Amino acid sequence: MWTKTIGFGITSIILAYIYGKWHNLQLQSLDEKEQNIIESWNDLIIEPKRKFRRISVGINCNLDLIVSGTDLLTALGQSPGESLDSVSLEDIDDLRNTFTHYFKKGAAAERTFTDERKYKQIIEVAEKLPSKQHYIGGNAALMAAKVAELFPNTKIQLIGPIGPLLKSLLPRTMSIPENSHIPSDEVHLIMEYELNENWEGLTSPVANRFITSYDESNSKLTSLNKFFSGLTHFDSDLILLSGLHLLETQGSALIREKIAEVKEGLQKIPKNVPVHLELASMASEELVQAILDQVLPGVTSLGLNEQELSFSAHVADGPHFDDFHTRTGQPEIHKISDMILWILKTYGYSKENPSSRLTRVHFHSLTYHIVGTLPSAWHNTQSAVAAGTRMAGRQACDVNKLSPPDIELRIPGTFKLFSGQDDYTFDENNPVFSWEREGFYFVFSPVLVCISPLKTVGLGDAISATGLMYSDFDISYRNS
Repeated sequence: MWTKTIGFGITSIILAYIYGKWHNLQLQSLDEKEQNIIESWNDLIIEPKRKFRRISVGINCNLDLIVSGTDLLTALGQSPGESLDSVSLEDIDDLRNTFTHYFKKGAAAERTFTDERKYKQIIEVAEKLPSKQHYIGGNAALMAAKVAELFPNTKIQLIGPIGPLLKSLLPRTMSIPENSHIPSDEVHLIMEYELNENWEGLTSPVANRFITSYDESNSKLTSLNKFFSGLTHFDSDLILLSGLHLLETQGSALIREKIAEVKEGLQKIPKNVPVHLELASMASEELVQAILDQVLPGVTSLGLNEQELSFSAHVADGPHFDDFHTRTGQPEIHKISDMILWILKTYGYSKENPSSRLTRVHFHSLTYHIVGTLPSAWHNTQSAVAAGTRMAGRQACDVNKLSPPDIELRIPGTFKLFSGQDDYTFDENNPVFSWEREGFYFVFSPVLVCISPLKTVGLGDAISATGLMYSDFDISYRNS
């Protein structure tokens, strides 16, 4: 009896030792995979031959108030609601239901409030939460701040509604015209949630955030005329434009008026000055269709995530148009590749469509990025994609250098690059790779996802700005 007991105990110890060794080897193997990707990025990232020196950025600028979304709703006396996606929010019930919808999907979204009084009541509660933070907000201000941080020798002009607290947070090296100053900040509420966060029985599949605001200056694009008139005095060699998504709470008449103003302003910009448009979450089909038809042909580059890309395909009957309603979790790689190609072919520059200037689409998601370009117009694209994906992990973890085990690779081991293709097997020693389709050049890189993210706000803006600054634009494509 004692012999059997001792033998069982020794066997258990041996098995535990073997399992521990195996488990440590598995963890070491995973860490090595991520480290190989980091080293590949570092080797690949080189500065472009033609650098952007003077950049004009506009137009949505605000002060972000960052809180835990579930903590705020709990403080407001709210539990999870119905999974409903409202185009705009009229009251706390709309906020609860729409937040619930995106919390369950793990997708980023942005919706505006229509009632100023109720929005201010919510902000008062949010300001009392102990973990609240104030941060630079608005795609334009975030992109400008990231460029100023990474490229301190670059001259930057920021145009938009800038209140006193926001101004104090912006780099002092930035040029802000006097007519951009406003007496009080426009405050946007950022409701963050973590990976696998539990909210009264609901679990978030990824870390993300839901944004809401009541913002007269940005939602009506009051700085639009100042932005385009300011370009003539700054001699920009790159223009970054954002904030059009905030129009969706306005009536059809104002949407048409402002989109026409954007289109007219873009037509006056010389073709040798690239214009990047950064999109954000939208639910208005009317606005998205107007941006696709009237604005995209007037910009050179487009930045967007899976929500904006799949909703565009849904609105304009593009490939996988039903994916917007059916997708959960991270988007399938081949579907995103198909949709990027559709954008470039439908709205981009070609011999058949020479009036368009669109030659680049930068797609970014939590787990991977794809950039599609007209290869004669953009160079150094692999460096740009590597720099953008590296920045995603750095900013989410709030570190200057990525290292395991704070990050992890979350793409599948095999996947299709586009519909109809055989499965591609991912190689961590060659994480940034390219392919060609119908005359366009595509570059892919995984993101090393931050396991415990500290900053989810402004990731897309930081990614797009970084990718652009490592890109080399060549206007001679129009003569080829």
